[in-house]
Formats: sequence, C-alpha cells, structure tokens
Amino acid sequence: MPSRPATPWPSCWIAAVTHRRNPSMPRRPEPRHLTTLAAALSVAWLGGCSLWSSRPAGDDEPTLRTLAERTPPAIQTGKLRSTEDQALAAWRALLAAQPNPRQRAQALRRLGDLEMDRSDSALAADTGASAPQASHREAIASYQAYLKAYPQAPDNDRVLYQLARAHELDGEPEAALATLDRLVASYPATRYLDEVQFRRGELLFTARQYPAAEQAYSAVLARPEPTVFHDRALYMQGWSRFKQGQLDGALEAFLGVLDGKLADQDPAVPLEQLDSLSRADRELLDDSFRVVSLTLENLQGAASIPPVTATPARQHYQVRLYRRLAALYLQQDRPKDAADTLLAFTRLRPEDAQAPALQNEVIGIYAQAGFAQQAQRVKVDFVTRYGARGPYRQANPGAWQDAQPQVREHLAELARQAHAQAQQSHAPADVAQAVQWYRTLLTDFPDHPETAENRFLMAELLFEARRFDEAALAYEQTAYPAQTPDTPDTPTDKPSPAGMAPARRTEAGYAAVLARAELVKAAPQANRPALERDQVASELRFAQAFPADSRAPAVQAHAAETLYRLGDAPGANAAALALLQRQPAAPEAQRRTALNVLAHTRFEDGAFDEAERYTREALALTPAADASRRDLTERLAASLYKQGEQARTAGDTRRAAELFTRVTTETPEASARVAAQFDAATQRLALKDWAGASQLLEDFRQRFPRDALQAQVPPKLALAYSEQGRWADAAAEAERIAQNETDPERARAARWQAAQWADQAQAAPGAPPRARAE
Repeated sequence: MPSRPATPWPSCWIAAVTHRRNPSMPRRPEPRHLTTLAAALSVAWLGGCSLWSSRPAGDDEPTLRTLAERTPPAIQTGKLRSTEDQALAAWRALLAAQPNPRQRAQALRRLGDLEMDRSDSALAADTGASAPQASHREAIASYQAYLKAYPQAPDNDRVLYQLARAHELDGEPEAALATLDRLVASYPATRYLDEVQFRRGELLFTARQYPAAEQAYSAVLARPEPTVFHDRALYMQGWSRFKQGQLDGALEAFLGVLDGKLADQDPAVPLEQLDSLSRADRELLDDSFRVVSLTLENLQGAASIPPVTATPARQHYQVRLYRRLAALYLQQDRPKDAADTLLAFTRLRPEDAQAPALQNEVIGIYAQAGFAQQAQRVKVDFVTRYGARGPYRQANPGAWQDAQPQVREHLAELARQAHAQAQQSHAPADVAQAVQWYRTLLTDFPDHPETAENRFLMAELLFEARRFDEAALAYEQTAYPAQTPDTPDTPTDKPSPAGMAPARRTEAGYAAVLARAELVKAAPQANRPALERDQVASELRFAQAFPADSRAPAVQAHAAETLYRLGDAPGANAAALALLQRQPAAPEAQRRTALNVLAHTRFEDGAFDEAERYTREALALTPAADASRRDLTERLAASLYKQGEQARTAGDTRRAAELFTRVTTETPEASARVAAQFDAATQRLALKDWAGASQLLEDFRQRFPRDALQAQVPPKLALAYSEQGRWADAAAEAERIAQNETDPERARAARWQAAQWADQAQAAPGAPPRARAE
C-alpha cells in the first residue's frame, strides 16, 4: 500500500507549501526530522507571513520537493536576536512587577509569541538543537500559563493554535492534536476552523487514524465556500479513504481534485506544459493521477473508468486517466495490459481527437515489447480506421488531418514488411498484400518526398513476381514524373519533383524497358507487335530522358531496329538518325545498327544513293571477319544496281553503264553481279563500246555458264564482234545462235549470216580487222 507525505506547521505555509505530494510518496517525517525541516521553513515565517493569512500557492512559492533540496539562506540574526532578547526581558520584567490582570494576560501571550519567534530564528540560523527546543518549551509554558489564567479570553482560539504549533515543532504531535481538538471543541466557529481541521487531518493521517483523518478533511470540504485548503483536503480525503480500503470513495475524491483543475484544460497537452497551472498544482495533479491509477488497478482497471467519468468535466480529461493507467502498467512491466487500456479508450470513443494518438502509442508499446504480430495488427487497424477512406475522416476532419503523418508512416512500414515477406515466400497472396499497401500509400500521399522511392520498390516487387505489365507502368511513372510545362523531362543534379535522385530515375527508366521486353518475350506471336510498339516507346523515352546514360545508345538502336521490323520506316529512320546525331558519338556497334536501318529505309524509299552511302559507312565500321559484311555487300550491290536502273530509265546510258560496272568491280561476289554485268554489257553496246561490251560478255560466259541470260549472250557478242571486224568470232556466235534456235526460219537466217561472216574472215586471212564505215 503506498504512503503519502505529511507536512509540519505553520499556517502561513500550509496553503503555500504543504500538501504537495511527491510522486515517489515519501513517508511523513519522523519527529527527529522536524527540527531540520522547520528550520528550512521558518524563513517564510520570519519573512512576515501572518498566522491568519493563508493565500493560494503560486509558482514562486516553495513546495516540499524544492524545500527538500534547498539550503536555507544565512540570516543575520544578531541584531534580530538582540531585539528579541530585549523584548523578552521587558515583558518578563513586567510580569515580575505584578501587573494588573489585563497587562499580565498580554504579557503572557506576548512572551509566548516572542519565544516562538526566537525559536524560528534559531532554527533558521541553525544554532543547534538545544536552543530551539528550550525556546519551544518556554513558549509552550507561556501559552499554557495564559490559558490556565484566562480560560475564557476571547482570543484563546489564537493562543490554542499557537500552542498546537509549538507542540508539533517541539516533536509532540499527540499534544498538538489534543490542543487542536480542544480548539475545535471550544471554538467551533473560530475563523481558523478550515486551517485547524485541515491540520487535524494531517496529524491524524500521520498517526494512521484514517477514519478520523477523513472526517477532519471532510469538515474542511463541508464549508459553504471553498477555501485555500479545499483542493488539498480533497486530495487527503482520497488518501484517507484509500488507506481504509475504500477504493471507490478514494477514487471519487481524487477525481474531484482533477475536476477542479482540468475541466477546461486541453487533454492533449501534458501537465508540465499547462502554463495556467502553478508548479504546486501540477505536483498535486501528478500525484492525484498516480493514486487514481493505483486505485483503478485495484478495481477493474480500464473497465472502471467509464462509470466514474460520465460528467462533462470528466469526459474532458478522461483520456488522461487511460494514459496514466497505461503508464502504470508499463512501469510494472505489463505491456499487454497497457496496450489494452489505451485500446479501450479508442473503442469507447473512436471519434475522439486523441484516439489516433493512443492507438499509435499502442503500436509503440507492442514494438518495444517485441510483440511484432500484435503491433502489425494494430497498424493495419490504424491505417484502415484513420486512412483516407476510413470513417474517422468524416467524423473528425481536423484530428484526421493531424493523424495523417502517422498513417503514412505506418503504411510505409506495412508495405516494407509485406515486401520482405513476399520476397521470402514468393507467394502470390503476399505479393498482392504488399502491392496493396504500396498502392494505398502512393494514392493517399502522392506528394510525399518518398513517393517516387516507394513506387520504385513496388515496381521491383512486381517485376520479381513477373507481373511485367504493372511493373513497367510503375517504373515509367517513377522515371518520368509529371513535369510543369516549362520544365523539361530531363534529369538534373538535384532531386526530381517527385523527390527521387536522377540516378534512381534512370534505373527505373531502364527497368521499364526490361519489363516491356519480358512482356514481348512471353506473349503469343499474334500479340507481340502491339507489345513491341510499347517497348519501343519506352526505349525512345529512356534514350531521350537520359541521353548521358551508357545504355541509352543500345536502347535507341534496338528501338530503331524494332521499328524497321514492324514496318514503321519513318519511325525507324527518325530513331536511327537521332542515334547518329548523339554527342558524344555512340559506340561503333550502335552506329552500325543505325546505319543499317537507314540503309534499309532509304533503299525502300527509292533513295538508293543514300542507301549506298549509309551502307558504305556501315561497312567501314564492320570488321573484315564479321559475318554481317556479306549482307552489307549485297545491299551495296543492290543499291548500285538500283541506281543503274534509275539511270537507264532516265535515259542516262553512260551513267547506267558505269553503275552496273561498279557492281561487278566493287561487289564482285554479290548476287546482283550477274544481272549487273549483263546489263553493263548491254549499256556499253548501246554506247557502241564494242570492245568493252564484248569483254564483259566473254567474262559473263565464262563466269556464269549456267545462267539463264547465257541465251542472250550470242546475239550481243555477234554484234560486238562484227562491229569490231572480228568476222570469225562473229561467225561462231551466229552459228551458236542457229544451233540454239528452234524456229527453222530464224536458224536458216543465223546460218546465212554465219556463212557471210566466215567468207569475210577468209577474205582477209591474217589481216587486221577492217574498220567499218559509220
């Protein structure tokens, strides 16, 4: 059973000093300690406080806590003592002179007062124990002599009060109590009644006469108008009942103390921060809360609070009772009871402004105690109840707004915990739970500095769970946050508007590319084109937003290739050109890819000269042993050949002949060489370059003996030979034509021509070919 302190006399500091209860509740000082304590307190008495004038305590007045630590100031008592001694001598001389009754009464009373004053002075000066004790005895003797001589004097109530005070200061609490009992019995209407009854209660309580002490305190409380002793008497009435085991009555008394001090105070503000309360009031309230908590613990705990706090005043500070009871349980190492106590308030008053704070405290209690599952459960309830879609938002908008920082904090913790669980278990349900927490966090707190980081973490989890479509979208939302119209979507060396550093944004952008690539890979063939277009869009966005990243060229090159494969030549062309225009230049491999794409797109657009140029540039970047050189060579040959065709169509025979001939010289192994060499010979025949044409045709016959165009070689060679006067060669070609001709008439004509050219060859055996007239 806890104990409470009591305080010694006099009345001038009873109201100001006594009745402040130390939280540790020290026991009442024993008589042997009273002298020292009285010495500390007599300073106030000597400073002019009146026996009759008790006033409310203020922060500038001492309490038992401060007095216990205070060193009494040194007092210059020499002159004062000299004056007191002179006064005492004068009054004693008067008594010795046999004065009249009135004078004798005054002398006895005055001697008692002076002896008490001298005792106080001696205590304050710490002149030793024997002098004060003797002074008290002299004062007691003077007062007793006065009362014996003048038992019916009108101001004997004051003398009895002083006598009682002298007895207690002299270590005689029983005599002090008896004197006070006599005062109350003899002077029931004394003006000191409140103080005397209060002091009786103190002495009776110290003597462990708790029922009588309760009655004395109740007498103080029964006064029509509250006095300066009211709060302390109410407090001690509660202690008296508590000591008697009257817990319900004790609780009612202590709550009465709280009623008078806290009815209009903000329940969210701690006691030590309530500026309107004096230090003494705060100590009184603190001790009252402590014993209320002890009382509730001995009753039914938190369940005992609602029945005794039904009044509006108690409803106002009710939350403090739950908090203090929970604090007591924590001191007793009972975290479960502490948490249940706070949760009881949130269930009782779910819409109260303090409900979120108390539930938040429960989370902290469970976490501190290592009860992870319980803390998790309360967190889930917290974010559900006080989140954006919870009922609390409509019920208490102002308090809901105040609770949002804690809601966000707990949502983030729930998301991280669920994320870790999902990574460990790989269970779809765990992944779904983590994603749900992340989405709630991102939706309800979109402008928080950690939003981008949380979105990135959610994207990572989705990627690991192979939910690539959701992952890609989350990555892209992280990498490319919404920008104001005058802000480019490019990274800087400062955090982005979403609170994420550029390096993190870059990783998110690249991860989006990878996620979309996985989507393409896993999709049926029929669905791939649309997904590939999404992939390309992500790749181009990455390359544009993060041009300095080392992966950007490869990403952009892949986009260009994919666009070409999808048949989007303009898009492929634009992507390839952008890649070639990068500064600093992209690596050779990526530039070669871009050149290839451009060569293809320009070829298909009929810009064969540009296709030739891009192909040559690509060849220049391709190692000799690279297998891709064959395809490049083929495209170079095709580009030259197509240019030859364009020249031929345009009537530029010489240009056509040159281009066809370049195919044979520059790309001799290309498949286009067969047609190019034949067409080059044809164009030279048109130019009457008989020697050049015959040379090309002779090589064609030898090089491509099985080609279908061989059937057209003999007429062309026959013409070239005859124009050069090579009659025998011309005759041989005419004979070849006749042999291959299926039409008899044409065969006869070819043989006739062969015979004529043979005659011409015989007519000039060994002679040089004659020049034919043009």
